[in-house]
Amino acid sequence: MKCLDEGVDVPRAELAIFCTSTGNPRQFVQRRGRILRQHPDKQFAYIHDLVVIPEVNPNSDSYEMERSMLKKELERVNNFSLLSENSSHTVDVLLDTMNHYNLNLYHNE
Repeated sequence: MKCLDEGVDVPRAELAIFCTSTGNPRQFVQRRGRILRQHPDKQFAYIHDLVVIPEVNPNSDSYEMERSMLKKELERVNNFSLLSENSSHTVDVLLDTMNHYNLNLYHNE
């Protein structure tokens, strides 16, 4: 799981599938950087960042906590996607999800 963390040399990587998120910004930047590192034989890098969204139940005692966790994860995805070539597609998907869970990433609620 931590093969892209500090101290690991990943030569000319072009594809990554992140199956686990991290709340540690340094760790996340480190992982991205391993894949996005320039190489003479590489024009693009592809990163698939998998996000699992649980069914947030508004009637649950843990609703606010679940919603808060989801918002933080979507903020991370949004920040990352703004730097990508396909940011408009990602924003469309995020907007659908935000609307479904009545979330707004662009101002404090």
